[in-house]
Amino acid sequence: MHPFWIVARRWEHQAMAELGFSNWRTCFAVVVYRLCFHPYSKVPGPFWAKVTNVYSAYHSWTGDMHTDVQKCHHQYGDVIRYGPSQLLTLHQADLISIYGHGAPFRKSKGYETMIPLDDGWSTMTSIDKILHKNLRQTLRSGLGNDYLKRFEPAILRHLKTFYAELTKDKKPDGWSNAANMRKWNLYLGFDTMSDFGFGISTNLLFDSARDFIFPTLHVHEKKMGLYEQLPTLNNLGIGKVIAEVLVKVSPQAKRFAEWYESFLNKAVAANATESRGIFGPVIQSGLGQAKSPGHNKAQMIAEGSFSVFSSADAYSITLSGLFHYLSHYPEAYERLAAELRGMYKPGEEIVWDSRLESNVYLRAVINEVMRLLPPACGVHWRECEKSGVFVGPNRVPVTTGSDVGVSVFALCRDGRIFRDPLRFWPERWIPGTLVEEEFATARKMFVPFSIGPRNCAGSHVAVMIASITYAYTLVNYDFRFGPEQQQKVGGGGRGAGYRSPVEDGEDKELKFESHYSIAGWDNGPFSELKARQ
Repeated sequence: MHPFWIVARRWEHQAMAELGFSNWRTCFAVVVYRLCFHPYSKVPGPFWAKVTNVYSAYHSWTGDMHTDVQKCHHQYGDVIRYGPSQLLTLHQADLISIYGHGAPFRKSKGYETMIPLDDGWSTMTSIDKILHKNLRQTLRSGLGNDYLKRFEPAILRHLKTFYAELTKDKKPDGWSNAANMRKWNLYLGFDTMSDFGFGISTNLLFDSARDFIFPTLHVHEKKMGLYEQLPTLNNLGIGKVIAEVLVKVSPQAKRFAEWYESFLNKAVAANATESRGIFGPVIQSGLGQAKSPGHNKAQMIAEGSFSVFSSADAYSITLSGLFHYLSHYPEAYERLAAELRGMYKPGEEIVWDSRLESNVYLRAVINEVMRLLPPACGVHWRECEKSGVFVGPNRVPVTTGSDVGVSVFALCRDGRIFRDPLRFWPERWIPGTLVEEEFATARKMFVPFSIGPRNCAGSHVAVMIASITYAYTLVNYDFRFGPEQQQKVGGGGRGAGYRSPVEDGEDKELKFESHYSIAGWDNGPFSELKARQ
């Protein structure tokens, strides 16, 4: 027998064992059980989701899991079955009971598929609660005010380079050529977070290495989402085999592997004895220099990589949201621009201080961008650790060992919580605009970074960076959609394919992908810029 078929048969038998099948004939019995006799058999949901996790894995791979979950909630209600042993809930009380402090849940086994090497847990992936506490303590030691103030200049440094590159080619009227902001914002995000995080230079705003780095990272993100939803693929070793084969047969994958190794070596060397960025304590922990329990070497690599990659992506998305939504909503553009331009002059240094932090409308705009584009937009699955737990208004019992989750994307667009949920309306975050009860509910359920002990440790850093970036952009530049916006993504007009929006704001939505927990998309918005004097 050919070696390929020997390996394939071995994988087949292992898969059958993991799925509880003695042979293929038992498939029918398992399907019947899942449809008719499983504890969740009466919970509504898509037919194929009741039968197999391939359903959620498919939507994760295609990047539309966040919108599919939202559609399922609209069709089936607050509690839906999204896998044979997986429940999704949109009931407000469940957010705290699942993710809050002391909740009888832990991260699902799907997170184990995301570790890049043996024992390479990070604050994002660690299932063990004690390990997570130790890792998070180390990570947060670099996120204090003293560290942020020390390394903050990296933010403005790269913003200046970013806009200089975008505006170096101008049309006769002074406006730049339209740029695909998704791509440029990624370059900015990675350069900024490499410098701000480790004190190292990646120069992707100039370097052609970006042409193989980001496509490779995009494929890796898709694989992570696929394995999270269908852990069997990873447990069978398919992920490792694919990674090894790609490096040998794909020049792009090989170049990325070499670049990634160089990136890690630079980060470790720069922070071995003292912190050169906010993630410096992670490096020192991994090198055995931390006084309290923290990272080992594998965890250091995992934490450092994920911290830079994920924060760069989140930064990119938040800036794309500024260009997209303010270009669509001129009232918000004009109000924020007037406030910020009244505080600073073009060319003036903008720093994170009480004046910037206390600007109510700036924070309202940031909140509204993060509501529509939550950095943690996917489903964060949690495994139930004990019996006697219920979800939903009808108190559906949760079985021990099964997964439960809340879609932050669906939650942030729930019309019962947020009035006109698809409309970009920063005023909703200003006290006095809504009645007090509605305002309080909106604030309570606004969880773009999740909640509880596993929420994003750097959420305050994200707000700080967004504040500086938004202020610098509007003080120094005007921006508008370029003609490519309608031609390539169909936004901003009533051309071909226009349909009357079902809800206010639907025609101005920014469509994006989500493969596991982080949002992203290939193109847009396409914007033109003009420097202010």
